[in-house]
Amino acid sequence: MTEREEKEVRENSIPIMISYGAYQTFSQWITGAFGLYVFFFYEVEIGLNAGIAAIALIIYSIWNAVNDPLIGYILERIHMPWETRWGKRFPWVVLGAIPWLFSYLAIFMVPLDWDPVNDQWLIFAWFLLFLIIYDTLFTLWNVNATAQYPDKFKGRSERRLATGIGTLMGMIGIAVGSIIPPMFTVRGVPETYRIMAWMGVGLGMILFFLMLPGTRENPKMRARYQEYRKIAKDIEREPFFKTAKRALGYRRFMIKVFYFFGYQGAVALLSASGPYMIAYVLQEPAGTLGVLMAFMLIGALVSMPIWTLIGQKVNNNKKMSLVAGIVMFLTFLPIFFVDGFLFFMIALFLFGIGLGGQWFMDPPTMGDVLDDIAVRTGKREAAIYYGFQAFFIRLSGSFQALIFALVHILTGFPAGVTSYAQLEIESPTLELALFGIRAHAALLPAILVLITIFIFWKWYDLTPDVVRENKEKLKELGL
Repeated sequence: MTEREEKEVRENSIPIMISYGAYQTFSQWITGAFGLYVFFFYEVEIGLNAGIAAIALIIYSIWNAVNDPLIGYILERIHMPWETRWGKRFPWVVLGAIPWLFSYLAIFMVPLDWDPVNDQWLIFAWFLLFLIIYDTLFTLWNVNATAQYPDKFKGRSERRLATGIGTLMGMIGIAVGSIIPPMFTVRGVPETYRIMAWMGVGLGMILFFLMLPGTRENPKMRARYQEYRKIAKDIEREPFFKTAKRALGYRRFMIKVFYFFGYQGAVALLSASGPYMIAYVLQEPAGTLGVLMAFMLIGALVSMPIWTLIGQKVNNNKKMSLVAGIVMFLTFLPIFFVDGFLFFMIALFLFGIGLGGQWFMDPPTMGDVLDDIAVRTGKREAAIYYGFQAFFIRLSGSFQALIFALVHILTGFPAGVTSYAQLEIESPTLELALFGIRAHAALLPAILVLITIFIFWKWYDLTPDVVRENKEKLKELGL
């Protein structure tokens, strides 16, 4: 079947694709602000020791290692009475998303009268508890939204169109999650971060309702799932750890996920470095960060038609993923040398081009991998694999916290310092502390991206011919 024919039989309208893409806006709206401020809030505004804050995020990462794949596994194994009418995944999206918004709010509601030294373990306990609740609820709804992709969008042209729309919606989420929250924060006034979080909940509710039509399974998806359930009755179900071992044993899946971790970890480092760069390197007001992030969005938006056009012509997801990775690596380098507002603005505009490419190429590349796994196993278990990928998303946040803690300890950056003037007084090694901020904003992320580019180039082998053969085999298998 040609791409032209696939377009003629696509199951989803443009409005449904926009609504489905809105789940990425919803996700990035909250996770963007979370990534920007959660470490900064606890280290700088609350005054918690960077090492203790990092321990909370590392424990959260360990929970994450179990939670994400385990929830994916359970969701593929259980059957609920609502599935015939409402679908397999949509009800879990509804049940998880709203509580997730309020768990995000709770992270910033730590009592401000707790002393960062005498009550540091109370602060740690609050931080850790709501991190775990936040992560669990995020996994519950996000895995069920994401796992619909390979079944919802069956043809290559429909997938590319849905990916282009979803990428744009996700970039809007990143932008508003980076631009709007800084407008509500004032350095040295931790109460303003609560206002920011409440505002996040309010807009989050609007985005939640916008994504409902697109994340609801259509009648054909529900019928396919019921047919699959009949077939699956004769398939022996594996225990969780055997399934996890099998999933982690798929080389193509693990290489793709490791590549995904590279850009996620790099972006997490840059995003979380933003408030530090503004406060200590550029010495600008907190709201300035929003203006800078707007230019990153402009770069991404300008690049999207270009990525779409090139992607359609090249028709090779591996090659396009590598190009996006190389562009991201190159655009990290100017950020290290930023010495003024205009320079940083231009550097982030260029970085947005690379980020847009990574966002554009991730869903179709993951779709290729899931198709390959379905051919090998004879069954669709997308939630399990998206569960493992979700683990790497959150692992990138813990990786960022660990890097920050190590860099700040090694370079003499003290906790509770809210301005350059204070840093000048309290840091025994001012220039080294500023170098450390530049390093975790650009140098270390660039190295991480470069390593993962090499691994993906060397060992990922899903060529266009293999992808085409897999699609034919899936038709034969009825998958």
